[in-house]
Amino acid sequence: MIRAVLFDMDETLLDRQASLRAFAAAQYSRHRDRLAGLSVDSFVERFIELDNNGALWKDEVYRRILDEHRIAAIDPQSLLAEYIAGFHCFCQPFPGLGEMAAELIADGRRLGLITNGLYPFQWRNFQALGVAHSFSAVLVSEKEGVRKPDPEIFRRALARLGVTADEAVFVGDNPEADIRGAQRVGMRTVYRPNRFWPECPLADAVCTDLHELPAILRGFEVGP
Repeated sequence: MIRAVLFDMDETLLDRQASLRAFAAAQYSRHRDRLAGLSVDSFVERFIELDNNGALWKDEVYRRILDEHRIAAIDPQSLLAEYIAGFHCFCQPFPGLGEMAAELIADGRRLGLITNGLYPFQWRNFQALGVAHSFSAVLVSEKEGVRKPDPEIFRRALARLGVTADEAVFVGDNPEADIRGAQRVGMRTVYRPNRFWPECPLADAVCTDLHELPAILRGFEVGP
């Protein structure tokens, strides 16, 4: 029986791209007068491009945008401070998150989250999705001192949920950090495709819509 389901957050439960666009557009509106010569579309698209799915931290994203347009009227560190303090206000879950979480719990499964990133930044983002009360374990890499795909962070999550690896499934969007990382400790995996990694042959199943996940897990229990 599958007793627990563990999730990645960004691009798995959190629609990070949509959330970033909403935040960047609002930030531009607040500083429009000091971003002279730069349109909202240009600001948002360059912000998304430089972010590169989180590969570049925001201090450098802001510095490059301002340098490219020779804007000296605003400090990149002040923009970064706004991002750290306020991004959670713009976090958007993927459709069906609440319903999926409720259905999994009704099926007798415990829920957990493992996310790489800063604490409490990632914790606030997760709380903003409205399902934190349904999760029995939440691990943020900075607080844990270990990051996916290190097996240790998966083992800690399993221990906190009180399950073994063969009783748990991991759901994520990153083929290395999420799928291969979970498989190294013996967990089955469900892949959430996105524009950065459209395919992952390593995963045991693929979930394009969160509404599909409860049925996928029941299929694991029935077997081939």
